[in-house]
Amino acid sequence: MINKNEEKSIKEALDRICSHKLFVNSSTNINLLKYLVEKAIAQEEINEITIGSELYGIDYSENKNNSTVRSYLYKLRNKLADYYKEAGTNESLLFNISKGQCNLNFLSPTEYYKSQGEKSESLSIPIKYLKISAGVLLLSMLSFLLVKTIVDKPNFIWEAYFDTNSENLLIVSDQFVVGEKFPDGKERAVLYSEVKNNSDFINYSQKHPEKSLHLTDYTVMSKMAPYTVNVLSNWFATNKSRFHLKLESKLNYDDARTHNTLFVGQYKTMNLSQSLFLKDSKVFSTFGDGFKYHNGDTEKVYNTRFGGIQKVEYAMVSYYPLGDGKNALYFVSNNDIGVMATVRNFTDKKWLNEFSSQLPKEAKYFNALFEVSGLQRTDISCKLVELEVLK
Repeated sequence: MINKNEEKSIKEALDRICSHKLFVNSSTNINLLKYLVEKAIAQEEINEITIGSELYGIDYSENKNNSTVRSYLYKLRNKLADYYKEAGTNESLLFNISKGQCNLNFLSPTEYYKSQGEKSESLSIPIKYLKISAGVLLLSMLSFLLVKTIVDKPNFIWEAYFDTNSENLLIVSDQFVVGEKFPDGKERAVLYSEVKNNSDFINYSQKHPEKSLHLTDYTVMSKMAPYTVNVLSNWFATNKSRFHLKLESKLNYDDARTHNTLFVGQYKTMNLSQSLFLKDSKVFSTFGDGFKYHNGDTEKVYNTRFGGIQKVEYAMVSYYPLGDGKNALYFVSNNDIGVMATVRNFTDKKWLNEFSSQLPKEAKYFNALFEVSGLQRTDISCKLVELEVLK
């Protein structure tokens, strides 16, 4: 049983951790840590499903193998280890989450470092050799870091997403599926452009009482979904970062507020993202099967068009701030190839550097419209046709 003095010490230690620079900008880590500490003080046994259901509202009936909690625990465990390496000498009570476990324990420094398999050893070195070695090592490290920084520094578009403390979310567009019973007595899956969420379904059902409709328990995605998820997964892994995945139909405002977001998909299937996409644009809007550019007396319409065996379509890449230091990067086209082509290019270092060279030096955020074309969808080209610099 934890007494009041022990509980006070625990909460003081928790406050110090949450206000430290490693945690202060990561609401996900803070919320999970506070939850685990609260359960540990109450001496409640918890598991992955308990945490997912109570803290994140995850419905495990949809996906029993949902790995969200495991991912969050892994990141929190590493973050605590980093904190104790940096500030652990001042702590008399340490928080520990053993690998493969969900419950948090309160340990003394001796118990904690023993559980980590760490040993403290001392070594005597003559001071003159220590100075020489330190000088050589410092110069070597500085040279290495300088070269590595120049070579490995991510393009400004991806910088926020590849930061060590970043919380990233990939949103994939999907389409609601409605079940409808037809006069022949058979039920079929139907896609209605007017129905993008539960609220749309209710409104549509009320407008069409003559139809026998019900919601299905699944949505559909086009072929761009697996392609772009695979490309972006490899891109993030190469840059030692990661993202969480969510369908547009399950998106809420807290997701956008607490993450750097990426969106891949069609405008016509957007739900909540409609209110965010192109929200800061002064010249672009969606129009028909493409986009409209209106700047002063100049107005241009960019719609999908066909010509012989070649199809030309348009894709918008929008990069803008969300607030609280979070950014959004949208890859949007009403056709798969437009999304796939822009994602492919923006994950290619050489192409990305060439694109960045076309931007004004002061540019940080932008809306860029691309014309995507190719003979029978092979040898695809992706050409910048309009650009709006936001700031």
